[in-house]
Amino acid sequence: MPHFRPLMLLANRLSSIQSILSFERWEGYHHFEDEKGIGRVAILSTFLGMNLGANAVLFLLFKLVQLGLIFIPPTETTSSSTTIQSLLHCFLSIESNTLQLALQWTVYSIFLCLFHLGEYFSTCIYNPSVTTSDSFMINQSKAYTAAALISWVEFAIRIFFYPQNNSTRMFHVGIFLVILGQTCRTLAMVTCGESFNHYIQRDKKDNHELVTKGIYSILRHPSYFGFYYWSIGTQMILCNYFSVVVYALAAWKFFHYRIPFEERTLRHHFGCAYDEYSSKTIVGIPFL
Repeated sequence: MPHFRPLMLLANRLSSIQSILSFERWEGYHHFEDEKGIGRVAILSTFLGMNLGANAVLFLLFKLVQLGLIFIPPTETTSSSTTIQSLLHCFLSIESNTLQLALQWTVYSIFLCLFHLGEYFSTCIYNPSVTTSDSFMINQSKAYTAAALISWVEFAIRIFFYPQNNSTRMFHVGIFLVILGQTCRTLAMVTCGESFNHYIQRDKKDNHELVTKGIYSILRHPSYFGFYYWSIGTQMILCNYFSVVVYALAAWKFFHYRIPFEERTLRHHFGCAYDEYSSKTIVGIPFL
């Protein structure tokens, strides 16, 4: 049993994080007691908005420092100007490798916040009847939370101990994949409208139709295609070599079970029309 104690502690810590994300400690408060509570939406949107703004400012600062465009005037006598200059001197004293990694973290954080905000607002605008705090897709599962924590730990180890172990080419490829994935997923949600849902619909609703236009004329599951490459791209932005592999395998395994199940459901809803549609389109995820 002593050998398993660290794993048990990690599992307990993960459960604690999930309970916070699920607002379990807010039971009994009207605006927080379920996923439709306005309090949950307010907290999550505020947190994401502040995080997005802070990282956008840091990105701009890091980029200006990296380009050598920040000029620090001689030290003034006022305490406020001295404090600002001291902070700028700290930024300028950061090694180039560490500065590049810090910049990559801000880019990653910006895309992460945009993804979760985009999930909510796209659902809110195009399918308002199912919009809840869960539409932010922050508290997806323990696996999603664990994967995020693993990637952050890997990045922290690299930035403190191996800042030179980095690839700007991988970083730029990651940006491309994230933009590609986010674009495909957003187009899927916009095109589907009220037929889109974050959860597989076992029962066909009155307004549920087989969407075959737009991006769906090429990809059968553009939202899954988008999320698969988006998730891999986020780790390439951080140049997390281990997490790139983990994310790719974990996402593939998830969709390996989810896509066939969803397609059986769609065949049940739409019959031969779906068979004809699927014969003309692709999934776009390797070996699926």
